[in-house]
Amino acid sequence: MRSNVKRVLLLFAVTITVVFLAATVLSGCKTDTAAETTAAETTAAETTAAAETAANFDGKTLVISGSTTLLEVSNAWAEAFMAKFGGEITVNGGGSGVGIADAINGANDLGNASRKIKDKEMDEAKAAGVDIEEHEVLFDGISVIVSKNIDVTELTIAQLSDIYVGNITNWKEVGGPDAEIITVARDSSSGTGEFFLERVVMLDKTAEDNDYGDHCLRLQSNADVANQVADNENCIGYIGLGYLASVEGKANTVAVIAEDADAGVLPSVATVKDGTYPISRGLYVYSNKNNYSDIAKAFVDFMFSDEGQAIGAEAGFVPLS
Repeated sequence: MRSNVKRVLLLFAVTITVVFLAATVLSGCKTDTAAETTAAETTAAETTAAAETAANFDGKTLVISGSTTLLEVSNAWAEAFMAKFGGEITVNGGGSGVGIADAINGANDLGNASRKIKDKEMDEAKAAGVDIEEHEVLFDGISVIVSKNIDVTELTIAQLSDIYVGNITNWKEVGGPDAEIITVARDSSSGTGEFFLERVVMLDKTAEDNDYGDHCLRLQSNADVANQVADNENCIGYIGLGYLASVEGKANTVAVIAEDADAGVLPSVATVKDGTYPISRGLYVYSNKNNYSDIAKAFVDFMFSDEGQAIGAEAGFVPLS
């Protein structure tokens, strides 16, 4: 009798074990299936959200104008943004002054500037009921270039000032050939021109009476300056760092010696980033807080994104981080 009881108990224990294992296996399968279903649903939801985001700005427009320094990178940003999010973006040049004026009078959605907005412009904006917001989007260095026939490799800030004011008029005065210096500068609407005026010609605003001499050729864009210097002899000019590649092999880049330095530094992403290149600046986009559309905000966010900053770096500028 005892033997039969033992056999029954053993059979019962084995049955319970089998049932438990089966339940465990089925439970595991159910959990895995649920996880896979959740992952699939999440992926589908993300795909749907991405598709909805991509189509979100279809039919919406964005107008950008201003700095020619930011013109090419803004076009690159616009192409990447439209491919990703839709919308229609128009990018125009005209200079920093034009970009800021357009932002004040409502002719654009975003104003590009290679200089900070002036107090006078801020006053004009307030008088017009415009609440201007500043976005610093990249860093830049202003590169000094000379014609291929000029073998001057470095210049001090003071020498550059004297050249542009008109106190130094022959290349032999700074170690070059006996030839007249042809100075090329940007026009009055250019943020690059104004920054160079204050930082270099005015010696960082310590000589505020200094100005571009009457002998200067005043040109509208970085490309115009680059072409003038590359295509002619005896010229000196300046262009944004992003345009330096366009004159490679056609013009020489000059190392600039800062006021407190003994050796010149060439412009590059690295020297602008570490602050050793003495003619560096921020680049800005201005918007109107009172008329800040969804597509304008999304575009500004895109410029600050990793992808947007990478596009800026690829264009020859220095990303914010």
